[in-house]
Amino acid sequence: MKKYIYRIFCGLVPTLLILFTTISCSDDLNYELFKKFTYLLKNGWQDNISMTLTDNNKVNLNVAFGVNGTTGNDKDITLTLATAPDTLKNFNFDKYKNDSAAYYTILPADCYTFDKTSYTIPAGQLNSSAIVTIDMAKLADNYNIYNQYVLPLKIASSEGELKGPSKYSQALYLLNLKNKWSGFYPGSGTLKANYGSGTYTKEVSGKQLYAISNKECYMYAGSYERDSKHHGDFVVKMKMNDDGSIVMTCPNDSDHFEPIKAYYEFKFTQNITDSRTLNRLTVFYTHYKYIDTYYDPDATSYEYEGTLSRSDVVFKSDYPDAVISSE
Repeated sequence: MKKYIYRIFCGLVPTLLILFTTISCSDDLNYELFKKFTYLLKNGWQDNISMTLTDNNKVNLNVAFGVNGTTGNDKDITLTLATAPDTLKNFNFDKYKNDSAAYYTILPADCYTFDKTSYTIPAGQLNSSAIVTIDMAKLADNYNIYNQYVLPLKIASSEGELKGPSKYSQALYLLNLKNKWSGFYPGSGTLKANYGSGTYTKEVSGKQLYAISNKECYMYAGSYERDSKHHGDFVVKMKMNDDGSIVMTCPNDSDHFEPIKAYYEFKFTQNITDSRTLNRLTVFYTHYKYIDTYYDPDATSYEYEGTLSRSDVVFKSDYPDAVISSE
């Protein structure tokens, strides 16, 4: 009987060892709850990343990437980035179909540079980033600065962990440039259509100013905006001078654009919730005439006049000479 029990026990030992080993290995495998891969932290369509222009009219776009999963990262992971023109091409068609005039424009390759040729997520860390420097001066000198430019990027290669699916490893970065004057100005202005027999006046809602350099913006004349047909013909470029004056020009000569007066002013008050910052009110006035044969061929000309303003919070360090009002 003792020999029989001994044989049963001895026979069970290998089986139990295998069972315990299997459970242990299974626990190790199940601890990783997801399929690990590398990905762009901000993937897909990105239109809200603010890109502040420097004094030399360049912007630095931070492109962050990481590795997912629940088991951390125990190795160096090496990535490379590349452009993804087909992704932008497909996005344009899905959004606008055959209306090619509305398509976003890919940022020309000679207008940006990567800070490195490859990037590493070090062991023990879950993310890192690249810096893409965009040269707006070069873009203005060689291309149409008023296009809506997009930089499509993807993880081209990933060593150490596989790169993730396309929806996680690709992104479309819309150039969302910022300077002291850019942004949306609420309120309304007055647009007057002039005819041989009289005039017609209507109110036009607030204006969006788009930055193109550290001291230049542009908007669209009258009631035109980016979603208006023929909007590209009604660009008004504005150079902001230090004395508050604005020089307005129109790239389209056929508009017979006539600037009358334009200026801006900043008004500052102390931000009571944060001593490092100021409340800034930007007041923006424009008055000009132009010709528009698209909207109403019977009108001889159009005249726009408006005073718009917007409020935001800025750092004191950016405005060392600010005159702070108590009001």
